[in-house]
Amino acid sequence: MEDSVIIDADVFIKHWRTKSNKETLFEQLDKQYRNLFVSAVAKYEVFVGVDEKDRDEWNRYFEDVTVLAFDDATIETARGVFRQLKRENKMIDISDILIASTAMANDLPLATLNRDHFERIRGLRLVG
Repeated sequence: MEDSVIIDADVFIKHWRTKSNKETLFEQLDKQYRNLFVSAVAKYEVFVGVDEKDRDEWNRYFEDVTVLAFDDATIETARGVFRQLKRENKMIDISDILIASTAMANDLPLATLNRDHFERIRGLRLVG
């Protein structure tokens, strides 16, 4: 879907931490794409570091973002990605494999600030 994108946890976290008037990648994506998605794994990564006092505000961030489950199609995609990276000796964090696989299984480009890791995955479309 050309009007849709899946967002990595680092994009949300950078937006949260940016205190200046500088536009963040999240704000650019929100203007550019009609449908914003996040993998369940990326949402988990965000909420692991959230203080209780900030929980409600973070929940508001995710109100307009559809959370994609880690389903059977994603599991099969992740299996292939893991094998590719292992065979090429280019392994990355398992959470990044799961996030990328969610994007690929749902035929969505991934917006991330961590291009170095994600560029290792064949077939993954990146934006940002």
